[in-house]
Amino acid sequence: MRREVEAQIKQMLHLNDEVKDKHGEPVFNDSDLQMAGYAAALKVLTAYTHIGDEEVTTFALRPRQKGQITVVDEIVQQASEAANSLLVPEGLQADTWNAIKGIQRFYLRMLGMETTGSSKLDNYQNFAKAFHVEDYAKVMASLAPNKARLKSIEEFTSRDLGDSTEIGSTYLGKLIIALQQLLQDKEPQVVVDYLNTDVTNFLEARPLLIDMVGFIAAKTKIGKIKDVAEILSARLRNQRLA
Repeated sequence: MRREVEAQIKQMLHLNDEVKDKHGEPVFNDSDLQMAGYAAALKVLTAYTHIGDEEVTTFALRPRQKGQITVVDEIVQQASEAANSLLVPEGLQADTWNAIKGIQRFYLRMLGMETTGSSKLDNYQNFAKAFHVEDYAKVMASLAPNKARLKSIEEFTSRDLGDSTEIGSTYLGKLIIALQQLLQDKEPQVVVDYLNTDVTNFLEARPLLIDMVGFIAAKTKIGKIKDVAEILSARLRNQRLA
């Protein structure tokens, strides 16, 4: 099943690259690719007459119990995870994408999608589910059906970014705080020192932080946020390491 999902996604990504080179726009968006992953998984499942010791038809016709998670649910979830591992946002390194999970993947994925004009709430809901985000609404500025959008860096409050929150304790949460400090005219070195102190295993995390803040700089539409993100990226890159 995983091989089928990966083959389907890679084929579509290859077609996207060919069309983008010729016409400047890809054929398939992230939602299309995610749904193709589900379809590939179901294609494999429907080729079997039995799941374990049970006939597929009998299994499919059995009434679902509320809250029940079946083996099919687990298999489809694995398909989703396989597809999403391949859907690295353009401008982000694959190593960074593979090192982060949950709310960080959700925020960066949707930030990338917003640059293409994505604003349908369904997209946010689908990716929140795919990335196992507990409460995606906490990072949303709008939940309007056709005008949904993420909070910008400056819209996050201190309550949003506490260590007990889903995003606050992550690398992305620490970067948001750092960028807010730069927006408040704190000296860049002071901000870098904050990251050095507050991020666990800072030296190991530094390449991820550089890549993530560079992605934010590239994708944000807000000029002053782009400016401070570029400043922070440069400072982290040029930092002398002991």
